[in-house]
Amino acid sequence: MGIYDLAVLFLGIFLIALVFVRFDISRTGVLVFLVLAIAAYLAVFFSVHHHIRKSCVILADESLSDIRSMIMSWGPAAPLLSVLLMVLQAVIAPLPAFLITAANGLVFGVYWGTLISWTGAMGGALVSFMISRLFFETFTSKIRGHRKGIEYIERFSTKYGFRVILTARLLPFISFDVISYAAGLSTIKARTFLLATGIGMIPATIVYTAFGAEMGKMKAYSEMLFTSSVLAVLLLILVWTVQGVYRRRTDSRRIQDRDGNNT
Repeated sequence: MGIYDLAVLFLGIFLIALVFVRFDISRTGVLVFLVLAIAAYLAVFFSVHHHIRKSCVILADESLSDIRSMIMSWGPAAPLLSVLLMVLQAVIAPLPAFLITAANGLVFGVYWGTLISWTGAMGGALVSFMISRLFFETFTSKIRGHRKGIEYIERFSTKYGFRVILTARLLPFISFDVISYAAGLSTIKARTFLLATGIGMIPATIVYTAFGAEMGKMKAYSEMLFTSSVLAVLLLILVWTVQGVYRRRTDSRRIQDRDGNNT
């Protein structure tokens, strides 16, 4: 059994334990469910772990042609398995996601490759987010003396969470998986995280898929992605700054009018 198999094995058991630690495992019923859950997971894992190892090894070799051949070998199930491969990649970092996206472009074309890659990336982001969120909620539920710090995280996540996630997703040099795990450690709502992630992933997904479908234009596509992403982030910052200034002036004017009416 290789390192990737062990990583998936222990991660699964760890997540099951995180779920059940929220309950009173001294109760017989809860303990029985815990044992059954672990047994079911082990049965599934040992029936597919050799496929997981093979896929991870191919991804780690970073050979686009090998990844393409692997996806094509899956036949009619290739779209679904490619989505699951994206999820696996997100959980077992730092396997390269952009190569899967490029391979999808080669196998399925730009349109369907983009859709499949976007769906898989969304699934991977959600799984990473939920893993981190589960850990965060379990950990913070045991803490009583740091409530002020948690409340600050809640206020910041509510006010700026969407903007931070969207900006980070638009920048291709920021790790996709790190963003997902970091977001889970905040109190941003899952739907806000998914909305910002879904919008922010579109440019990079299209570019990498097109790169796969048109290998000769790799350099041009990479430069275009970097330039357009930076320009988009700068534009967003400008819009948000103007919006903030306008809101503050509007609020100040309302306060002044209210004070004038009171006098």
